[in-house]
Amino acid sequence: MGKGEEEGMSDYRGHLWGGVVFFVGLVGAVVALSKKVGSPEWLNIFWGWKVLVLLGIALLMALWPDVDTDSKGQRLFYRIFLAADILLIVGKLHQLAAILGLLAMIPIVGRHRGWTHTIWAAVLVTLPFLVLPMYFTGRPTWVGLPYFLAALVGYGSHLVLDRTFW
Repeated sequence: MGKGEEEGMSDYRGHLWGGVVFFVGLVGAVVALSKKVGSPEWLNIFWGWKVLVLLGIALLMALWPDVDTDSKGQRLFYRIFLAADILLIVGKLHQLAAILGLLAMIPIVGRHRGWTHTIWAAVLVTLPFLVLPMYFTGRPTWVGLPYFLAALVGYGSHLVLDRTFW
């Protein structure tokens, strides 16, 4: 095993490949579903260039559970958090910047393979992809469902590869 690897724990490359494999499985399931029941509007995002956005989300979420430890995933996410916080401050959205800053600190106050490696965290962390569009539109909508599914399969791939899913 490589430096810092525990049994059952992939490095970031393994988690990225796992995210790809699980995402391909999701796309396969969507194709089968659309053939069986037709193609609801929310399924259209799985076709064309938009599928790359979903793949990107799945790959980011495949790295997310290791944000609580010194890792490539942590460095990537905290660079994203920093850039987003700077943009919020420049845009004079100070309350949102403060909230993002607070949320960004949460993963690093726990131990590795703690709460970020649980099924409930996988659902809780990915749920905003589904519910925020409903919140912002003020009505039920399924526009966020593909993003939620991509995020959930990415996160789930990490848990399965680390054998912390069950």
